[in-house]
Amino acid sequence: MDLKSCKKILVKGLQLGFVLSLVAGVAPMKAFAEDAAAPAADPAATSAEAAPAAPAESGDAALGKMYFTGQKAFASGAPPCISCHSAGVGELGGGVLGPNLTRVYADESKNPLLSAAWINAGSPVMAPVFSNKNVTDEEVAHLRAFFAVQANTEMKPSSTGTFTIIGLGGFVGILIVFNIIWSGRYRNRNRGTAHDALWRNYGGKGGR
Repeated sequence: MDLKSCKKILVKGLQLGFVLSLVAGVAPMKAFAEDAAAPAADPAATSAEAAPAAPAESGDAALGKMYFTGQKAFASGAPPCISCHSAGVGELGGGVLGPNLTRVYADESKNPLLSAAWINAGSPVMAPVFSNKNVTDEEVAHLRAFFAVQANTEMKPSSTGTFTIIGLGGFVGILIVFNIIWSGRYRNRNRGTAHDALWRNYGGKGGR
């Protein structure tokens, strides 16, 4: 066999080996590309499918919000929830005597307490208020639907500072009004008396 024939055989062998290496590499690369192109599974969707669906509330969330804020009064005349609690609604956020109820529906330990029986008689704080002015099961059902919606919202910070500022402003305003009223009555009552003369002559209000 001459040198020229050996070179041809060597070239063909190299070409065949190159082709085989390409074939061997293309299959894994194709499989990798298909895996990368496939949409990734959504963990949230997977967990949502695995978790049992929460029972739907029979109440109306819009009505529940109205009962909570006092836009709609309870049939018994009981005070609205917002007077003691907050839940992310209302201009001033609500009261701070009771806990924030934004996430109360999502709390497994507190969810069972959202009932007329607990509000009217079970709670040591609310029972004295609601024992004579009971809320109904239907009203609480609307409240539960409202809390179910609020459980998916962000909990807002308490508006204690706003209430404090408004309270101080109102107190100062009342003092100013009473001072004006009392000063006028005091001057009118003592006008023309010896006390009025002494007051004017010895540097009192309006003294000369």
